[in-house]
Amino acid sequence: MTNCFKCGGTEIVKGKITRSSEEYFSDIVFGPEGIRFLTVTLQHGTKLEPESYACLSCGSVWSQTDPKALKDFIRKHCKNPNHAKSKG
Repeated sequence: MTNCFKCGGTEIVKGKITRSSEEYFSDIVFGPEGIRFLTVTLQHGTKLEPESYACLSCGSVWSQTDPKALKDFIRKHCKNPNHAKSKG
């Protein structure tokens, strides 16, 4: 059973995050805070998985992205790459 990360609710609905307009054909991405000004990247973040979830109690919506790709993106394109350091 999946619980909401924000409120702990158990009424979770599965779906996907999409663009409301079909005029853009690029992927939906997560863009972390602190992207350096004038950074050169085509994606502007890491691709979200097609499967997403929403909590019927509080309205939070979440998805996932590849953690390694996100760490690499932060190291290469963000002002504070220390957030992406692996522990271990």
